[in-house]
Amino acid sequence: QHYFIQSNLSSYMELLDNTKEDEGSSSPPLAVSVEDVLDRIQDRFSLRGLGVMVLIMTVHLSSVFSIQYPIYGGFIPYTEWRCLEGSGRCSARVRTFTWDNPGDTPYNRKVLCGQEGEKGLVFGEDFLWEVAKNRTSYAVDWGLYCENEYKATLLSSLYFVGAVIGLLTGNFFYDTFGRRRVCVCGYLFEFTFMMATGAAPNLHTLMVLRVFGGLGTYLGLSGMYVYILECTAERWRAFISSLLAVMWGIGILAFSPTLAYFITSWRILSVVGGAGMFLTISTWLVVPPSPRFLMENCGDERGARRSLRRFIHLFGAGDRVDLSTMELKSTKREEDEMSYLQSLRDFLTYNEMLIQLLIQLFQWMIVAFLYFGFTFGWSKLGSNIYVSYVLAGIAEIVAALACWFGQSVLGRKLTMIICFFVAGSSFLLALIPLSFATDILTMEQLMCLVGSMFVAGAWGTLYLYVTEQSPTPHRGKMAAICSLAARLGSFAGPQASLLFNVNKSGALIMFAVLAFAAGIVSLRLPETKGRQSPASAEEVQLRRMVQREGGGSFFKRHFT
Repeated sequence: QHYFIQSNLSSYMELLDNTKEDEGSSSPPLAVSVEDVLDRIQDRFSLRGLGVMVLIMTVHLSSVFSIQYPIYGGFIPYTEWRCLEGSGRCSARVRTFTWDNPGDTPYNRKVLCGQEGEKGLVFGEDFLWEVAKNRTSYAVDWGLYCENEYKATLLSSLYFVGAVIGLLTGNFFYDTFGRRRVCVCGYLFEFTFMMATGAAPNLHTLMVLRVFGGLGTYLGLSGMYVYILECTAERWRAFISSLLAVMWGIGILAFSPTLAYFITSWRILSVVGGAGMFLTISTWLVVPPSPRFLMENCGDERGARRSLRRFIHLFGAGDRVDLSTMELKSTKREEDEMSYLQSLRDFLTYNEMLIQLLIQLFQWMIVAFLYFGFTFGWSKLGSNIYVSYVLAGIAEIVAALACWFGQSVLGRKLTMIICFFVAGSSFLLALIPLSFATDILTMEQLMCLVGSMFVAGAWGTLYLYVTEQSPTPHRGKMAAICSLAARLGSFAGPQASLLFNVNKSGALIMFAVLAFAAGIVSLRLPETKGRQSPASAEEVQLRRMVQREGGGSFFKRHFT
């Protein structure tokens, strides 16, 4: 009996020990960050997930429409007019120009507006507009041509005043109310003012509407960028960034030959474009709030889990990602919580970060100036405004794809340098007086097209570079400051298009010099391809010291 009890007790104790071992061996939930989960969701290419991203990127088309609306709504038909019978001044100018320039049409800007010291022809007294398809334009309706053309370009520039306000207030709104919510509200704001544009009674009203429109668009545009890049795994960010640029080019292509060509009234054009904007905004109903915002900014783990489950469903990753076995952790560190005063102190303490920021500010200002100088200047470079912008849209798409290849193979820095130097060289080649068999595309327009394509490529690379090179606690602030510098260039860009009327060769030489200057200062920046982003301003300084003390030639120590 004693033996029986002892043997059973031993068996029971052995079973209890095994049970405890099994219980101890069960692993606790895996602690992961939101970014870790997104990496697992997007660890392979998903056509379904790509479709979701492309769907919400269609709102990018609204940005193109909003920014480029004055190109068509305020188009000045300098070649579509005729002299009134009985106007001796108009007839005399036409005869003189025809005598001096045989083979060229006398119905152009020079004859209409007059040479130096001459007054422009007066509508109703000297000439009448003969615009094809009875196309209307607020520039024609309100007399914004010849000596008043600067008012039309000012209207385009005021849009970027609103953009600056949107960027200044954006960080607060994004971090307080969320990326998706502010993006949708920003585009709804722009939709409202775009619809109101169709009823604008005068120039001053339209100026106010454009300022508020720029505010709404850039709140939405920046919110879209932040949301998409936050919800994209690191391995796909360069691709998604290039895809956003492709969508921009598609927007240019879709806007030029469709809405702007077939809708002849500038008032109806704004209303129809606004309606299309509303449709693209509705695509954001399919995606959840940013899980990173919910986790890091709000501390809402439950909300972050709901958002991640939605992404798992949208990307079809339910078979490989099980959130029930994971515990979400925050990656926010105390050093990331830094006031603006502390950030300023870092720039003064670690001069290398300040130098890099100043270089990037210069580059962003120049690239925006060049980009929007051509965006609002193609009508002065090409004989057909619609063909010009279709070609510009194709160039944007080619630039986006080429830069994706360059960034992945050559690196960010070398791609940036190549883009700036090729752009500058193209602007100089545009000075060669060479014509092709067709009047649709000249050597000047072709080289400007190539130059603007590489300017667009440089800008896309700058977007990626500033996020990779900026230290983690300063990344948002440095990106915002660079965007503000770009808005200054954007404001001046439409005004630069007036230089094509004054001295086209001088304008191209100036553009080339600026492009070369932006490329030269790129030599001072470090390469970011294949390197982790610096965690602090001190690390930026240490990397530069290691680079300079690494030996080698002066060029290697200072420009690589």
